[in-house]
Amino acid sequence: MAQIRSAEDVKAMLKRTADLPPNQRVVVILYASSEQNERTGAVMATGQDLAAEIDMNPSLFSRLRLALTRSGWLEKVSDSSPYYRLTAKAGGGDNVLPLRRTGGDGEHQARRA
Repeated sequence: MAQIRSAEDVKAMLKRTADLPPNQRVVVILYASSEQNERTGAVMATGQDLAAEIDMNPSLFSRLRLALTRSGWLEKVSDSSPYYRLTAKAGGGDNVLPLRRTGGDGEHQARRA
């Protein structure tokens, strides 16, 4: 899951979203900085609540979220759910980090976030 937990995470997200228009970057960063469901990665807040957090018109927020969904940055958790999550494009997806060396035996193992 892509979740901002440190200043380094903010900088990494700013780099990943550099090609997005400013308002879309704000929405992606808002999703990344919001509390996410550990199992699904979903931000368990409605668009209206998220828009209020950043003092944005809910209609504008909805249009931005739709554009981000169409371009692959966000996805709806399910057809019947009002909740969204970041996709792998935003650094989301699965929570397996790159392989790293362990000990002196030369074997690699995956770390979990």
